[in-house]
Amino acid sequence: MRVKTTRDGRVSAEFDHVEREMLAQLTSELIDLLTQTDAGPDAAADPALPRDPALERLLPDAYQDDDDAAAEFRRFTEDDLVALKTGNALTLARAAAASGAVVLAEPEVLPWLRAITDLRLALATRLGIETDDDEGSDSPELAPAKAAYWWLGELQERLIRAL
Repeated sequence: MRVKTTRDGRVSAEFDHVEREMLAQLTSELIDLLTQTDAGPDAAADPALPRDPALERLLPDAYQDDDDAAAEFRRFTEDDLVALKTGNALTLARAAAASGAVVLAEPEVLPWLRAITDLRLALATRLGIETDDDEGSDSPELAPAKAAYWWLGELQERLIRAL
């Protein structure tokens, strides 16, 4: 991965084939998670419906101590939030599909940063990472997810520095 600031103040990001494949896979999984049938406002109306813990982390309740208020808030906001998060992930996925360096103006970097944050939150949930001090699971089968989590953190940091 190479991330740098161009002479005209834009951000250039270039990924190798493996990194592009990883971004494409991760963003596809994030979009699937966000658009699954239990992600919509009907889930808030029926608390008996199961929700994925990663989805709970991406779309937390606005009112922790008031289930009715949380359900009402979710009913009015969740569709728009899911659409925004899905759009951010699609922006990152399209860039992953492009060949060569992707050059972005500052406003175009923001959807990337938001999508990367969402990817890291979903992965952190799977890995058992809740705070900055957590290392997450040491399970061998989760090693690729852990590597992706740390790689995305590095990408996020490089993008912020380039801005």
